[in-house]
Amino acid sequence: MELLGRYEVRGELGRGGMGVVYRAYDPTLDREVAIKSVRLEGVNESERASLEERLSREARAAAQLRHPNIVAVYDFFRIEDRAYIVMEYVRGAMLEAMIMAGERQDVVRIGNLLRQAALALDEAHAQGIVHRDVKPGNMLLDELGNVKITDFGIARRMAAGATETMAGPGTTVGTLGYMAPEQIRGEAVDGRADQFSLGVVAYQLYTGEMPFQADSWIALSYKIIHDQPTPASTFNPKVSPIMQAAIERATAKQPFERFPRCIDFVEALGSTTAAAPGDSASVMKKAAILLPIALVAMGIIFWFVGRARDRVTEGIDTPQSGAVAWTPPPAAQQAEVQASLAAPLTTAPTAATSLALVVDGWPMDFALIPAGQFYMGADTETQDQRPRHIVRISKAFQIGRTEVSEKQWNAVMTGKAVGSNLPKAKVSWNEAQGFLAKLHAAKDGFRYRLPTEAEWEYAARAGSTEDRPRNLDDIAWVQQNSGQKPQEVATRIGNAFGLYDMLGNVSEWTSDWLDAEYYASSPAVDPQGPKTGTMRMVRGGNYDTQGMNISVAWRFADEPGAKLPVIGFRVVRVQQ
Repeated sequence: MELLGRYEVRGELGRGGMGVVYRAYDPTLDREVAIKSVRLEGVNESERASLEERLSREARAAAQLRHPNIVAVYDFFRIEDRAYIVMEYVRGAMLEAMIMAGERQDVVRIGNLLRQAALALDEAHAQGIVHRDVKPGNMLLDELGNVKITDFGIARRMAAGATETMAGPGTTVGTLGYMAPEQIRGEAVDGRADQFSLGVVAYQLYTGEMPFQADSWIALSYKIIHDQPTPASTFNPKVSPIMQAAIERATAKQPFERFPRCIDFVEALGSTTAAAPGDSASVMKKAAILLPIALVAMGIIFWFVGRARDRVTEGIDTPQSGAVAWTPPPAAQQAEVQASLAAPLTTAPTAATSLALVVDGWPMDFALIPAGQFYMGADTETQDQRPRHIVRISKAFQIGRTEVSEKQWNAVMTGKAVGSNLPKAKVSWNEAQGFLAKLHAAKDGFRYRLPTEAEWEYAARAGSTEDRPRNLDDIAWVQQNSGQKPQEVATRIGNAFGLYDMLGNVSEWTSDWLDAEYYASSPAVDPQGPKTGTMRMVRGGNYDTQGMNISVAWRFADEPGAKLPVIGFRVVRVQQ
């Protein structure tokens, strides 16, 4: 077991230019934490000491921010050439997952999320701290759908109306598309720069688009400083003139033209409810879809899956340049999809207060996947993956964040949480039904089952239109990085829905029977698979699969009694 100070490392959650983010356990306080490491090598001793002092000062400043919508900082320490910041572990999703899922029409829910973010930022500003990198990737949604702002790693304290920077005057820090004009110019910034960024986030939530877009950073910088974006109402008619005016003021070119506080901006939108920050029950009742998908609160959010151009719209999305060509489905199927769009989405269960099922003290974590539609299959792959067709998942559902591990299997089947965190393999489809029956016996208000093929692929895609992720080595254990043996679950990076090992480690049973012709005539809404068959469908790559052969559309089948070392399963549950 690897230790970082007193913390037990339980897996790597992300890797970037500055360092690594780990999921870890604090045995002293009996809690899970996220630990961000920052490399200190590569600089001389005096610069290293200065950098360490800055990091320590920033960690202390962030630790003073106590707010229900801000990720807590617990500890700071150094080991050799690395500094470590220990933070609250949040079972939640990046807000970016909500954008990719196309949740644009529920202006009340969006308003509530913006309200919580605004209150958190205003609290930081009141303590003299500017975030300077407000973006969906640094805004998490916890289990109850509440916002948690993370990554105050580049935040600075304001002094005499200015802002202290790490590299001195004239340095810009942040994410360009969300930066205020004065931040791009390297000028002193205050809380109104964060308000500009929050305005960009609001625009993106309402439209699914970035307000400023260009092919180069120079052109993008010019647009942010000089140009006015296309009105949000052009993309979403639910954005009223009042809301549009509020967004325009929050993203004004000059700081003095913006609102005094972030909450003033949100109030001007006129689209929020009276829910108090952290009022989970109220938020859950108002939310059309919760996205409490498990990821970590981390100082650096590493976003490796589809970008804004790989968006899923509420209508029928047109593949972007370079995307897989798509052949329109039959007219009858299109009509079925369009008819389903007119019906309201099923709301997420409101009785569930947690997405963790604990058996013998060991948790089985679930992610709540929002309703939506996507492109299923692939026209450029093997015949069994054709045709590429539109599928709508009309109801939110919960799915295991990981494949069922050996320890989880033993906890359910024997009542003793013993064994490893390797995925449970050499388990037949029939044996998986026995595991599900045991879960049913608990009578906890949920029905447990295997995912349908459609649910599995929808969850695996997590809003991306790409069939082959560009960062496969980072998100999946496959032949070239696994040593051709299974690895512990959740030790690669999760996808946008917070699901681990969807494309690697072990392949996974689904509930569908095999029928080679099913894709061509399957229902466009909630396909359940053929009614009969002799073989069950399996999805996802595994530790013995060559990466070049892995895609989210890849599928094969085996007999229900087959027990192979490369096949396991994960669990879906729905509230009864």
